[in-house]
Amino acid sequence: MVTVASVSNNFSWIFFSAYQCAIRYHFKQKKRVTISLAVREISDDPLKTSFDNKKNMLLLNGKKSWLVSTNVDMILLYVKLGKPIELPLNNETNFLNSVLVPLYKEKSAIRETFEKVKFLRNLSQGSLTLKDTKIMSTNIFSGKNIRGFGYIEQFFVMLSLGIFFVTKVNNVKYKTMFFKAVKALIIDFNTRKSPKITVRFHKKSFKKMIHIFDSLPERKVIIGWEFDKNIFFNLLK
Repeated sequence: MVTVASVSNNFSWIFFSAYQCAIRYHFKQKKRVTISLAVREISDDPLKTSFDNKKNMLLLNGKKSWLVSTNVDMILLYVKLGKPIELPLNNETNFLNSVLVPLYKEKSAIRETFEKVKFLRNLSQGSLTLKDTKIMSTNIFSGKNIRGFGYIEQFFVMLSLGIFFVTKVNNVKYKTMFFKAVKALIIDFNTRKSPKITVRFHKKSFKKMIHIFDSLPERKVIIGWEFDKNIFFNLLK
């Protein structure tokens, strides 16, 4: 993330590097692969699930949307179940109403891109079509693990933005100000018990950083600044 934030002139890659860090941190992903999270269902083909108790297998049919930037190695799929399922997790029996499922490049999981739906200039929403996709119970995790991800994502977006501003700004006064804000964010994240409280406490200062950068000549080298800055304001609501 530090490398991308320091050399990039495109906000899409700054966000995506933060997005990757957030997913790896929150979901404790140790594999060095690119990952996208698929949560939202597509209304014209909602996801249908069934569970084969004899085979301990989850069957998926329908569509989900996911964030597209590159041909990611894994899509982490969040699924609300029609009926609770009983699975042994962490040496205990659990009744799950939702699950998280890692999908790699299964032939039954078809990835497509919605060219007209833009997130950032080089990021789009895509659809993931599942056709009788079979998931063994050993690859299923509790959907409760997604709780709090939004605040972790916001933290890493703020951190990535802060590093970007510190490395790009030439004005010593603002560079020092931005550095202190980034340092305070990291210290609070490491000492506070709640990422939610940390993010809420620092949002105002990072929004101020965006406004300051908007008035500086350095912003002219950023591709799509006028469009992308509004996306970041929305992310920090």
